[in-house]
Amino acid sequence: MEVVAQGAVEDPLTVYLVTMGPGSEVWNRFGHNAIWIHDERTGEDLVWNWGLFAFDQVGFIPRLIRGQMLYSMGGFTLEQTIRQYEREGRDVWAQELALTPQQKEDLDRFVRRNAQPANRDYFYDYYLDNCSTRVRDALDLVLDGAIERHFGEIQTGTTWRWHTRRLLRDAPWAYGGVALVLGQPGDDTITAWEEMFLPMRLRSHLAGLFVEQRDGSMRPLVAGEIQLVEGTRGAPPTEPVTTWPRYLLLGLGIGALVLLAGLAASRGAAGRAVAALPVALVGLVVGGAGVILLAAYLTDHTFWYRNENIFFVSPFSLLVALFALGAVARPRLVEGAARMARWVAVLALVGAALKLLPFFDQGNLEIVALALPVHLAVAVAVGRWRSAADRADAAA
Repeated sequence: MEVVAQGAVEDPLTVYLVTMGPGSEVWNRFGHNAIWIHDERTGEDLVWNWGLFAFDQVGFIPRLIRGQMLYSMGGFTLEQTIRQYEREGRDVWAQELALTPQQKEDLDRFVRRNAQPANRDYFYDYYLDNCSTRVRDALDLVLDGAIERHFGEIQTGTTWRWHTRRLLRDAPWAYGGVALVLGQPGDDTITAWEEMFLPMRLRSHLAGLFVEQRDGSMRPLVAGEIQLVEGTRGAPPTEPVTTWPRYLLLGLGIGALVLLAGLAASRGAAGRAVAALPVALVGLVVGGAGVILLAAYLTDHTFWYRNENIFFVSPFSLLVALFALGAVARPRLVEGAARMARWVAVLALVGAALKLLPFFDQGNLEIVALALPVHLAVAVAVGRWRSAADRADAAA
């Protein structure tokens, strides 16, 4: 019979998975989570999380560009944690985890060691290595891999992109940016294990997990759940919405403006400037985006690789812009603008046609719908401009 010393606590630690609902900023719309450990011996309540970063840290922007954003982990008191999320109006839930005393001690040692200055920093990956996967992995470690064994082969039928579209559906600018840069890797179907990059999914999946006890019996991992903060933001969207028709309307609107401005090309230098302005703006924006997609291969943004959007945001659009601006003063340069505009339009048409093939299955209908009418309008407008210039030369 084991003898417990007088005044000692046989199982002094209580462990909770803490889950925070989505916030209002782009970087917290996916939610957050942490591990809360209560120590009965000291009365200490520490909440450990892996989501610490600062915009003013040295080298933040260069690391962000390279895909090597530096995050840290650390512990805060339960009171500090609750106050923060009360201010932000975000829900906070705590699930008590039915770990053995040894597993709790192992987890406590792990997070304290991880919080040491030499260990606390890591390179953040928004899908593969983030605040939620770090919590998942810490729990899986003390459970001897039980979480990955159970969920690693369960297919969810969802993708990285599906969840991203769902959670950014009310943030149109961020949504559009992600639609542009997220390549084919974002369309891979993910397992329940991978889906735990989302704190809310980690919470829901663990609620249904049973773990084996020393005597061979099975017991729910989650012993109970309490809500620490009742937020004011409401539940996150349960599924994405269809947005490509909106992008098509935007593309048609921009294309109409390009065509309308192009009618002024035959009215001297001032008319050419009016015609060149929208063409140049489109070329600079689209061409700049194309340069970014190509430059991604020089970074660790692996989810930006194999991006079909390069057909629709080609760097060649920069040449269209330069030729169009030059043609304001030197009308003969419009021939170069017309030639490059045709090539850009053909490239976009090829990209759209390739969508009929099985391999080209990237979820980028928004970019196709936006870019294709714009490129066709630019090719038509600059082509008319060139025809007007040819007629003027013939008359002279």
